[in-house]
Amino acid sequence: MHYFNDHSYKPNENIYLMKLIIIANRLPLKVSRNNNNDLEFVRSEGGLTTGLDSLEIDMEKHWVGWPGTIADSPEEEILIRDHLEALKFHPVFLSQEQIHDHYEGYSNSILWPLCHYFYSFIDYNTGYWNGYKEVNRIFCNVALGFIEPGDIVWVQDYQLMLLPQMLRESGTDMNIGYFHHIPFPTYELMRVLPQRAELVLGLLGADLIGFHTHDYMRHFVSACERILDFRFDLDQVSLENRIAYADVFPMGINYNVYHEAPLLPEIQQKVRELKDVFGDRKLILSVDRLDYSKGILSRIKGFKRFLELHPEYHEKVSLVMIVVPSRDTVDSYFDLKTKIDESIGAINGRYSSINWTPLYYFYHSFDFNELIAMYHIADVALITPLRDGMNLVAKEYVAAKRDKPGVLILSEMAGAAVELNDALIINPNDTDRIADSICEALEMPEEEQLTCLQHMQRKVAKYTVNYWANNFINQLLSIRENFDNVNSEQVDEIIISNIKSAYHSSNKRLIILDYDGTLSPFRKKPEEASPDAAILNVLKDLVADTRNNVVISSGRDHQILEKWFGEMKISMAAEHGAYYKNASGWQHNLPDTKPWNDEITDILHLFVEKTPRSMLEEKKTTLVWHYRNVDAWLASLREQQLINALIEPCSRLGLQIMRGNKIVEIKSPSHTKGSEAKRLMKLDNYDFIMAIGDDTTDEDMFKALPETAYTIKIGKMSQVARYNLRSQSKTLPFLRRLMMPD
Repeated sequence: MHYFNDHSYKPNENIYLMKLIIIANRLPLKVSRNNNNDLEFVRSEGGLTTGLDSLEIDMEKHWVGWPGTIADSPEEEILIRDHLEALKFHPVFLSQEQIHDHYEGYSNSILWPLCHYFYSFIDYNTGYWNGYKEVNRIFCNVALGFIEPGDIVWVQDYQLMLLPQMLRESGTDMNIGYFHHIPFPTYELMRVLPQRAELVLGLLGADLIGFHTHDYMRHFVSACERILDFRFDLDQVSLENRIAYADVFPMGINYNVYHEAPLLPEIQQKVRELKDVFGDRKLILSVDRLDYSKGILSRIKGFKRFLELHPEYHEKVSLVMIVVPSRDTVDSYFDLKTKIDESIGAINGRYSSINWTPLYYFYHSFDFNELIAMYHIADVALITPLRDGMNLVAKEYVAAKRDKPGVLILSEMAGAAVELNDALIINPNDTDRIADSICEALEMPEEEQLTCLQHMQRKVAKYTVNYWANNFINQLLSIRENFDNVNSEQVDEIIISNIKSAYHSSNKRLIILDYDGTLSPFRKKPEEASPDAAILNVLKDLVADTRNNVVISSGRDHQILEKWFGEMKISMAAEHGAYYKNASGWQHNLPDTKPWNDEITDILHLFVEKTPRSMLEEKKTTLVWHYRNVDAWLASLREQQLINALIEPCSRLGLQIMRGNKIVEIKSPSHTKGSEAKRLMKLDNYDFIMAIGDDTTDEDMFKALPETAYTIKIGKMSQVARYNLRSQSKTLPFLRRLMMPD
């Protein structure tokens, strides 16, 4: 897809090729200082970098992020920027205080423990939030310095949750994606944050919000619905002028790199060296960064329990623990390391012999060759995080085993457990189960080990990091294409001018207006939505023009419409056209009896009882179950339950079940806003027709009107209406503009 923009397009030249801008906390290249205090630029080869570098898409790729160092002077800052921007890396320079408040503070002392369910570890500090906002704003300003209309922006992870909305507010036409690499917490945890609404709104600035698993996506949807009162329709939520989508994209690894690496001579040599060290004993391997979310202490306890229960494995099995240092100057991490050291010392002190070390402990990172060699020779991988976004170590182990037997023991709390269900899945808090799973893994027949590994290898080989990145970007592009193809155009100055010109040049006009959600905002109680002076004044001005036939077409009953507008010379249609008012007064086409029976009303009354804050409205021709004030999760559950309960009895009676804006309506199909619109058009030959509405029932009206009519949907985008007006608050100003003389 390509987009024109004024500053880059010239006749007879290639059109502007959009850019992909990846914005992450860190650049894929780290700037550091050597022993002589000279700057060094070292490329990172992490999974994200690898996946995005290999994106199969015709775009120029740029990165925005912190370069990993603090410039000593403005001159050094210029030097770093010039070097990095030549590589299309755009550095974000931060002060030590900003790094502390944003990264170490709000990101890692509040969001990290919250998202990993360690609520008691949260360190609340007002300064952290201010720093978080400030740094997100700095990232935004750097990115906006070179983003052009039509560009694709992909924001990465929890350090930048406010950034999508900040970018959106800039007004630049860009396609924004966001990926959350760690777990997204339940609403019950999210609600403890004072800034919960700002964070969720920040993410909704993106067109596509991605997660590793369906659970994380479900928690995000719940947060949107319960914190912001936004309703998701499956994977999408309608905002003022666009639709935001949430979806699942499990991240993978560069499978071929890990799968082929054991064939390299240097790694085969490393394998021989390690076998000399560990001998013929069975090896259990774990690889983690030092973090309380990784379940390291539970794993040690599980291994200790295994040794207690299975003395027959003494001197035959060793656990090799690789723990990569991380934040060990922070109290909670320092305490964790101390406990790990003590626990390992206690096990080795009790069980080790001259010829056997039960638990090998390496508190440092391994280089790639050493790590691959360890994966390849390990008989068991023991991966037991208490909570983990994905855990790519599990996938790396599976890939590196090649055709050698091995068993993966994996925590059910890791995102990878959803895909790698041929592993031995355990609860990481159950030390007895960890012990049992170790024994089960060691005793598993080799044929079964290989079968399980092959199943997992096929999945890991298919859903690689390249697949993950391409899948996300392609879906983001698809969203943009769908948005461009939506029939509704945003009502802007040009469209207002065109409609206004047609309005003033016409002689007979039909203007059909919905009421709730169109002329009036929704209220907690339907009876509180009576028209205020602003609504009445606009209607009086419209009616004063003798060329206008103004009709309020509503689902409301005719008594309330008569009470509100009976004194005005205005046409009205109530209960979707079952009643209508003309010069002779109110007319109706009603059956002798109500179209529903006691079975249906009993079902509705039952759901009112089961659903606090819901209510039932009974009209002459319709029954309406309102749930505007109901908790979002309960409302979603009860709505579907109610529809399921009503399908059979309504089908027998030929009744429609309609889902509206936080209502479920049961009505006869004999009268709709569409049938009422057709009746109105037969009354005269109109040279200007305009209809405005916000709900599902208004779609029938839009469909019934000719293509030349000015059909305007309020709020949610429409595939039927020609135009879209962002929110109800813009309806009255739009109508005033329409009536103003040229």
